[in-house]
Amino acid sequence: MKVSARLKNYLVQALAQSMPVELMEQLAARVLPDYDLRRQSGFPPSIPIPQRDAALQVVSDVISQGQLRSFAEVLIDVDRNGIMGRTVSISQLPKIITEIENLGLVFKEEYGLFMEGIPALRSRSWGVLREGQVYEFSFLRMDIADSTRLVRKYPKPEVLKAYGDLHSQFAGIVERREGRVWHWEGDGGIAAFYFGAKNVQATLAGMEMLLELFMYNLFRRPLSGDLHLRLAVHTGSCPYLNNFEQVRSDTLRRLEQIESQFTSSDSLMISPGVYSDMGTKLESFFQPVQISRRHFLYKYQLGWE
Repeated sequence: MKVSARLKNYLVQALAQSMPVELMEQLAARVLPDYDLRRQSGFPPSIPIPQRDAALQVVSDVISQGQLRSFAEVLIDVDRNGIMGRTVSISQLPKIITEIENLGLVFKEEYGLFMEGIPALRSRSWGVLREGQVYEFSFLRMDIADSTRLVRKYPKPEVLKAYGDLHSQFAGIVERREGRVWHWEGDGGIAAFYFGAKNVQATLAGMEMLLELFMYNLFRRPLSGDLHLRLAVHTGSCPYLNNFEQVRSDTLRRLEQIESQFTSSDSLMISPGVYSDMGTKLESFFQPVQISRRHFLYKYQLGWE
């Protein structure tokens, strides 16, 4: 993130005008582990650190370590929720938020985070996930059924056009629900959901994709025959890696099993952990499917009344 002199100045003012030096150090330690302001500034223990000097040092260290956005999120949280029962009013905060949003980010009130606001800058990490860290996700997997038969039956340009259309629809639906497409192979892909009601968002994205497929087959398909999809949603822990091919996850393995072994064409299958978050209104759209003596999945499929 390229930090302007104006943004840096607002941050320094915010710290110097809003809190004592000790609190500046505490807040910096939230994003810079084991942060020691005296070590960083060079002030000996016998000399108090002036507030503005402390603020300049904290802001410089936060910026140099690439943690400005996270530190700004800490300031917003403290301004709204206080710290250890104490109210803290952070000056210059609206200006700080505006300057960061001018860099292409947008502050999401419901999550308390800055996220990528410009579509062209959106990344698989939402700009907040850290390499190698394990997170709880909800995953949506989509696969185009009978892809081998389609490739053999239809001209390659028509097949590529159809696959490209579905990819665009899938990405658009996922991103409108704060998800990210993590992987795409031409005939299918995987999307991750991390924020808010992630199980519900992933499931609604899958349901919407089936509806879009119906309309696509009805009015827009480039092939003479219909396209068919299998979709599955599963939730669980998974490490975040920039290189998806290196990800090793039981959650993703289970997701693939649900989609490939238990999901029929033109349907969405969700696991019990996902189904438990649906609520009474969404639950009514799903039918239980017994896959073993003690295990069930839950199926959604378009149908006529």
